[in-house]
Formats: sequence, structure tokens, C-alpha cells
Amino acid sequence: MNKIKYLIFLAVLVFTACQQEDNERAIKKTIDDLHNEAMVVNEKAIKTTFKLDSLLKHKRKQSNADTVELKKSIHQLNLADEKMMDWMHDFQLDFKGSKTEALKYFQDQLDSVKQVQIHLEKAIEQAKPFIKQ
Repeated sequence: MNKIKYLIFLAVLVFTACQQEDNERAIKKTIDDLHNEAMVVNEKAIKTTFKLDSLLKHKRKQSNADTVELKKSIHQLNLADEKMMDWMHDFQLDFKGSKTEALKYFQDQLDSVKQVQIHLEKAIEQAKPFIKQ
């Protein structure tokens, strides 16, 4: 009877470990997918920054009153880009820790990369009125 209990316990333990591995693998895949999407948005943010920088130089020659808002928009784009770079620099694909700690780490990173992408998209959205001019 003890052998049966032991085997059942061992089977449950292995099953749980496999589920955690699958969850971790799935979260890593989702993080990678979101990171790739965020990189595309980041590229757009960088291009938008270049356009606004050029526009700012042109407006300075005209001494236009919109330059303050234009500078704010450029600043937001730069901050969003910095957040993306910081996240990429800090992210640890080979995180060391228990399975539970690793799962929590990757879930937190998933939330972080989502926030980075949202920040990038908002910064680009704020810049749209200047680009349409």
C-alpha cells in the first residue's frame, strides 16, 4: 500500500513539474512574441522621433509657439524608447530560481513588456498631430 501511495505521489509531483515547465515555456513564448511586436512599435517610435526632430529644427527657424509641445512629444518618445531598452537589458531569459520563482518572474516580465509597448504606442499617438501638419 505504501508503494502505491509513493507512486501516486511521485506521479502527481512529476505531473505538476511538467505543468509548470509548460506554463513557463508558454509565458516565455508570449514574452518573445510581445517583445517582437514591441520592437516594431519601437522602430516606429524612433522614426517618429526623427521626423519630429526635423520638424523642430524647421519650427525653430520660424520661431513657432508649438515648439514646447513638440519638445514634450519628442521627450515622451525618447522615454518610451529608453524603457524598451531598459527592459531588454534587464530581462533574463535564463532566470535562475525555483520553478515558482521563475514562473512569477516571467509573469512579471510579461506584464512589464506589455507596459513598455503601451508606453510606446501612447508616445506615438501623442506625436501624430505634429506629423500630420
